[in-house]
Amino acid sequence: MASDPYQEAKAIADSLDKVGLREHADQVRGALVEGATGTEIYMILRWRLANLAQDLAIPADLKARAILLHDYLDRALGP
Repeated sequence: MASDPYQEAKAIADSLDKVGLREHADQVRGALVEGATGTEIYMILRWRLANLAQDLAIPADLKARAILLHDYLDRALGP
């Protein structure tokens, strides 16, 4: 995962666009602007990445990146 979770989320969204999964890409990008605070953004993004990881249409490499970012966000948000 990139050192900046926001940049990694944007990179994942760009990759989703490249493989024709625009709806998923828009969901990831939307998470970055829908929250009012950093914590809200992390929570929205974590939820959407979890859903993305369950979708069979997502290529394995993008799924792995989404899971890594999800796990980072999960640790950052704590118990």
